[in-house]
Amino acid sequence: MKLFFIDVPQAFVPAVKACRQHIVLAASFSALVNILYLAPTIYMMQIYDRVVPTAGVGTLVWLTVIVAVALATLTALDGVRARVMMRASVRLNRLLAGEIMNRLLGRGGKDASRATTQAMREFDTLRQAMGGQAMMAVFDTPWTPIYFLAAFIIHPILGGLVLLGIAILVVQAIINERKTKPLSERAHTSSAKAYALQENVVGQAEVIRALGMRGALVGRQMRERQAGLEAATDVQFLGSRYNARVKFFRMFMQSAALGAGAWLAINGQISIGAIIAASVLLNRALQPIEQLVQQWGTLIQARQAMDSLADLFGRTADPVEQRTKLPAPLGNIALEGVVVRSPDASAILLRNIGMELKPGEVTGVIGASGAGKTTLARVVAGGIAPDLGDIRIDGARYQDWDPEELATHIGYLPQESSLLPGSVAENISRFSQDRQQDGDVSNAVVEAARLVGVHEMILHLPDGYDTMLGDQQIRLSTGQQQRIALARAFFGKPRVIVLDEPNSALDSEGEQALARAVAAARLDQAAIMIVAHRASILSAADRLVVLDDGVVVDAGARDDVLERLRKKVEEQTVVPMKDRRKP
Repeated sequence: MKLFFIDVPQAFVPAVKACRQHIVLAASFSALVNILYLAPTIYMMQIYDRVVPTAGVGTLVWLTVIVAVALATLTALDGVRARVMMRASVRLNRLLAGEIMNRLLGRGGKDASRATTQAMREFDTLRQAMGGQAMMAVFDTPWTPIYFLAAFIIHPILGGLVLLGIAILVVQAIINERKTKPLSERAHTSSAKAYALQENVVGQAEVIRALGMRGALVGRQMRERQAGLEAATDVQFLGSRYNARVKFFRMFMQSAALGAGAWLAINGQISIGAIIAASVLLNRALQPIEQLVQQWGTLIQARQAMDSLADLFGRTADPVEQRTKLPAPLGNIALEGVVVRSPDASAILLRNIGMELKPGEVTGVIGASGAGKTTLARVVAGGIAPDLGDIRIDGARYQDWDPEELATHIGYLPQESSLLPGSVAENISRFSQDRQQDGDVSNAVVEAARLVGVHEMILHLPDGYDTMLGDQQIRLSTGQQQRIALARAFFGKPRVIVLDEPNSALDSEGEQALARAVAAARLDQAAIMIVAHRASILSAADRLVVLDDGVVVDAGARDDVLERLRKKVEEQTVVPMKDRRKP
């Protein structure tokens, strides 16, 4: 589907169709507006051809009243169509903004791309173009033949002059589009890259200051910004050049129309009033095209925004796809031939992983740094989808579940606590107040906090469970953040619990509370997976899985795996007698 020369992604079609009545109404008003623009031309012709020669004061009064009503109607319709398109822009936001955010949050890390990191900003660019002057120029341009016909009725030469002026400006618009498109795309890409870097840098401001990286990163940010600014400046310079050409041609053609009208009047082919009318008609005929050329950059940005959104929708599945509701799972997890590639597909992070998690068992995952442990935790938790293979829970594939429904049965603690702006209670409850009664949520929040031993700590915060996180005045320690994130992982008694380095920031008291929470979840028949380096938490493991370079190299009962690892280490450290040297 196309909308004013812009390809509309299939996922956008229903929303665009929902705005069709706004577009049709605005287009209809545009027809009336452009017809009413003929009123000043007719008024001038009547003044010069009837009123002045006959000294008809009464005629002048009535003509003035009529033209005043016409112009008042014109300006009212012009304002109404602008309001209609703004309403369409707001409606488009209501229909699509939530889905775009769902797509952004629903895609896996491997689906990230620079084309989609600024999706909401791209969408706002598209909306602003839809409700701004660019769309008004698009609406007005198709009605330029009205002025050509009016000029042709006055005299064919004047009509031909209008047609010539339109052709010249159209050619200029086409050349402008072809010349500015590659520069505009480069500016768009550079700008998106600069904004993404800026957001990442500002988010790590504390670390940057502490490690003395501020000067270096400011310099890098300025270089990225300069690249985007230079590209955008090139686009503006080139656009202003074509705008100047267009303005010159319009003004010259308007003067040429006056000259042609005078020549025709001298030869008695048109009246004196038609001389002025010819100039006005040509000016009005060329004005929408001139505006279109001036707004061409905005239209190109809107098209690029649509391309970026199409890329996002093409990379992600429909987050609201209806699926058959499955019964609550017991927690039997099976990974079958799971393969995960890096975001740029240059490396394989997990290779043909096959393993199981069983209810009532704790499975520990160990391995060297970079072995793929965190990637495995993200896959089991449903944070990212594998490139190949299946993950099943009670025999059903993860993708057979509604993602939001499945997530309620899984508890996940990432390496970084990843607490979000909101109250402590909202973070622990996973912002689920809108899905359950407040009383039920509050009870479950306190229960989860007590389970991981963080209840007393929360009560000592300024506003207890209602303390707002993300407020610069409230700074939690890393250990406090991890313990709140642990409560979030255990919230709602999930059937599958995935903990990635859960004791990395805990003190001895926190580790004891974690051990009690894991023991309670195991008694509750939850399937538990723990990624850890510190052996203290692995003492509760029933089974161990050893990863090396994304491959499972050993798996089995905890004591058996540890014994095999001990023997392997001894074999690697024993120095053969023949290689020993005498002092």
